Amino acid sequence: MPVDVTFNIPLPLRRHSDWCAGAKRNLVWLAERGLINSQTAHLYDLFKSETLVGYTFPYATSHGLDMANRIISVCTILDDQFDGPAGRDPTAARQVSESFIALLDPSTSAAVEDPSPLHKAFAEVWRDSCEGKSPMWHTRAAESWRRYFSSLVHEAGNRRRDGFLPLDCYLEQRLVTGAMQQFTDACEVAGEFEVPPVAFNIPQLRIMRTLTADFVNLANDLASLEKEIVAGETDNLVMVIRNERGCDIDEAIKLAHRFVEGKVTRFAELQPSIPVICESLALSPDEIATVDRYVEALAAWISGYERWQRETFRYRAAGRLNSATGSGYCFQDLLGHSERLQHHESSPN
Repeated sequence: MPVDVTFNIPLPLRRHSDWCAGAKRNLVWLAERGLINSQTAHLYDLFKSETLVGYTFPYATSHGLDMANRIISVCTILDDQFDGPAGRDPTAARQVSESFIALLDPSTSAAVEDPSPLHKAFAEVWRDSCEGKSPMWHTRAAESWRRYFSSLVHEAGNRRRDGFLPLDCYLEQRLVTGAMQQFTDACEVAGEFEVPPVAFNIPQLRIMRTLTADFVNLANDLASLEKEIVAGETDNLVMVIRNERGCDIDEAIKLAHRFVEGKVTRFAELQPSIPVICESLALSPDEIATVDRYVEALAAWISGYERWQRETFRYRAAGRLNSATGSGYCFQDLLGHSERLQHHESSPN
C-alpha cells in the first residue's frame, strides 16, 4: 500500500522559521478552548499538524502563523468528528453542518443554541480570519466553508449508499471535501494580504488554485488508502479508478499516481504565465506583488504538503495507528451530540 508515496515536485520547499514556537502556542490555544486534553494532545505530536502549517505557510507573519495553525487545527478536529456517527447519518450530518454554516453569518450565528467547544472555536477563528478583509473576501471565504460543510452531508450519503461515484463526480466532490478551498483562502490570512478580485479571477490563477487543491486532496487519497480500505470507505481516488477501469489495485495505484502528479506538472506549466497576464491587465506594482505572493503560497501548499505527508503518522497502517493512539485517530466527541446521534441511529426508520 502506498503510505509512503512520493511525487516529483519541481517547486521550492521551505519551512517557517518560527514553526516550533507557533506549535507550542497553538497547543495552548487548543487546550484553553477545550479542543484537546491530556489524553488527546499526544495525537498532535504523532500527526505533526503544526509541522504541516510550518511547511505550507512558510511566509506567514507571526499573527498569520497562529491563525493558520488555528484554521488547520479546527478544521482537522472538525473533520475527524465525522468519522463517528455523524459521518454515517446524512440527517445528523446535515444538522451538524448547518449549525456551523449559521456561524458564518452574523444574522444567524446567535441562533445556534448551546454551542459546543468546537462551535465556539470555529466562530472565533472565522471572526478573526475576516478581520481586515474586504466584504468580497468574506463572501468568497464563507462560500468555501459552506461548500465544505455541505459536502460532509454528501459523504455521509455516499457511505449509506455503499457504492462508488463515477470518476468525474468523485473529483468534483473531492475538490470540496478536502477543505482545500478554505485552506487556500487561509493563505491570505496567514500572509496578511488580499488578492484583488480582478486578479483572483485570472483563469490561469483559478486553475492553479484548483490544481493545488486537487493535488493535496488526491495525494491524501493515495497516502490514506490502506486506512480507508480497513475502514470500508469507498470515497478514494484509487478505489474509484479501480471500479471504473475494472483493473486490479496495483494498476489503479499507478494510474492514480500518474493522475495526481500531472496536477503538479500543469501547475508548473502555468506559473510562468502569471506575470505576463498581470502586466496585460495593467495591475499596479502592489497588486502584482500580491499576486506573486499568492502564487508562491499555492506552490508552498504543494511542496509542503507532500513533505508533511511523508512525515506524519496520520496515514500509517491502521493497526499501528490504533496501537499508538489507543482509540484510532479520532478525537473525543466535541460536538456534544453523541447521545442524540446514538439515539437517532437506534430509532426505527
